[in-house]
Amino acid sequence: MRITYVDVGPLTLVPEVALTVAYGSYPVFDYAMVQVHTDVGLVGLGEASPDPEVTGETQADVIAGLEAMSEVLVGADPRDLTALLTRAEEVAPGLPAALAAVDMALYDLAGKDVGLPVYRLLGGPVHEGMRLYPVIPLDAPEVMAGMAARFAGAGYRELKVKVGGPLPGARVTPEAWRASPDIDLDAARIDAIAGAVGPDVALLLDVNQGWVRADVALQAMAQLSNHTIRWIEQPVDAADIAGLARVREVATVPIMADESCLSPADALAIVGAGAADIVNIKLMKCGGIARAREILAITRAAGVPCIVGSMLESSIGSAAGMHLVLSDPNIIACELIGPVFIEGDPAVGYPVDSATGFATVSDAPGLGVRLRGGEGGA
Repeated sequence: MRITYVDVGPLTLVPEVALTVAYGSYPVFDYAMVQVHTDVGLVGLGEASPDPEVTGETQADVIAGLEAMSEVLVGADPRDLTALLTRAEEVAPGLPAALAAVDMALYDLAGKDVGLPVYRLLGGPVHEGMRLYPVIPLDAPEVMAGMAARFAGAGYRELKVKVGGPLPGARVTPEAWRASPDIDLDAARIDAIAGAVGPDVALLLDVNQGWVRADVALQAMAQLSNHTIRWIEQPVDAADIAGLARVREVATVPIMADESCLSPADALAIVGAGAADIVNIKLMKCGGIARAREILAITRAAGVPCIVGSMLESSIGSAAGMHLVLSDPNIIACELIGPVFIEGDPAVGYPVDSATGFATVSDAPGLGVRLRGGEGGA
């Protein structure tokens, strides 16, 4: 089997509600999609979902990177995954979301070639699937509380809550917020949400670096000590591993590293410093399934569990992440909820029970997804 040509194109996804986090607001997601074609008629699908603030890439960057990577793919055997990913990264370095798209397309082809779902290629299932939890974007306390109440009323018992940033539309520059984060506003948000949903709904706080410094994070956490909080994610600046370790040493709830962990080397530094109780792996941050498995090997050896996070990808990227989830015992939760809350999904085949939020994968070969209209499913 040989790769004959590669299609690269833009992909635009629109969330039901703009995703507002500490470092910005996203009314649309400008992503990219890749189709890797072979001489036996099989097509591998991949998705690049960049975030300039996290992966350092734009849509234009990943499209250019995928086009450059295509030159080393054409003519090659897609089953030579390790060699191809190494060469792809060499010709277009520093583009983890683009590399992730190539990675998942090659895994998709490998599964289709042998007639097996990708999770079988990764060692088989240790989970049947996982229950997803919705995200409450950063907003005014009453708005966030109203959204949280609707999700709780629908039966969700865990909610991911964004904090760490000003009110949407407020005239607060990023520099001003970083100099003096408004932790009272964040406390008001959590008070309002907790009052709306009650103590039986656990809150998963995602600060997205918004408390910046360890001393501020510890002050903020002290104001939240009477709430049911399952974990606090990335409370300090991504580069401040020592600060993250200081917060974790004092915290009474688990501390998660997200933006601090983009690579296996980052994972090694984090566990070596004792800086996190949990690590958030995103395929787009680390470069795909193969690199994610390297992170999992490091964290598993250190006794640090992981979750698989989301850039609110389409069914393509979400299915790729779920195959990884099913195959690894060190993964305790996942956030691959994009297809439930976006418009413009180009693919189908990522099963989510809308009543329970339980997600799994299809047993079809490869990633188990196909483009709407039937393309990419061969």
